[in-house]
Amino acid sequence: MQCPRCSGESVKAVATNSRDDAAIVRQRRCADCGHVWFTVEVSVKSAMVGWERMGGAGQSKPVLRVPVDLAVGEGAV
Repeated sequence: MQCPRCSGESVKAVATNSRDDAAIVRQRRCADCGHVWFTVEVSVKSAMVGWERMGGAGQSKPVLRVPVDLAVGEGAV
């Protein structure tokens, strides 16, 4: 993951709230510029995920096949 401010790649999750299994919230901090922001991790159906080849040696990583829209529920601030 890259920092949204400086595009640095030295990013760490400094706090995680996994109380809600449907959406895990993480506070992230960039070691390069100090920027702090939040991300949400949500579950998706396996049919929405494909595999993309990386470099050599048959390595691959999971990628979304289709964009995911997040809707904000009632009571959101």
